Amino acid sequence: MADGATLSWAVVPAAGLGSRMSGLHASGCKELIEVAGCSMLERTIRELEQAGIENIVVVSSPAKPAIDAALEGHGVHIVHQSEPTGLVDAVACARPLIGDGPMLIALPDGLFPDLNPSAALLRTWQGMTTLVTVRTESPWGELLHDTGRVTSMEDNRILDLADKRKDQPFPLGEHRITGRYVWTADFWEFADKGEVEALRVLASQGILRACPVNTAYVDVGNPEGYAYAQSILNR
Repeated sequence: MADGATLSWAVVPAAGLGSRMSGLHASGCKELIEVAGCSMLERTIRELEQAGIENIVVVSSPAKPAIDAALEGHGVHIVHQSEPTGLVDAVACARPLIGDGPMLIALPDGLFPDLNPSAALLRTWQGMTTLVTVRTESPWGELLHDTGRVTSMEDNRILDLADKRKDQPFPLGEHRITGRYVWTADFWEFADKGEVEALRVLASQGILRACPVNTAYVDVGNPEGYAYAQSILNR
């Protein structure tokens, strides 16, 4: 790991509106939607703990008290994002606790039925900002929107990313970022540009890495992905 850096903190952003999925849970919190009897928030926390992460910060919202209630007794830190103004701002809410060190970001709407992506990330992390990626396949890849697409990669170094096209299907066979990242101080140097542009700057400097994993990846944050997740885990 670069400069002796250690990775012991993770951030779980859970302050977003999640309007597409709010009707599936009485509290309106998509993170508390259950798949095969376990909420996606609980699954994400278990994944991080099993990977060996020692400190977990959940970024919630004053408008989502059910999140705080669900986390009681879990031994995690809770901070609030006052307004849902994007991922970078949400994660920044955890920085007063974490400081300038590296942090693992785990979005709670991604399901990885075949492995623990956080564990894979920890095993291969070499000190740089790193993104877990998958090569999309049918049928699960057909349920993804065209966001987080890696357009150029060489020896696990990400060289460029596509613009987000949320209204388009993801091209099968291409590499996609999955909602598991390590952000380092290098990322925060350019974070005011926004997530994608900051990553593009790091890519142009040759300091953005991929951690490819061989697994299905299901976006449970949309109704089609949720239905598919239920179907494969309730067999």
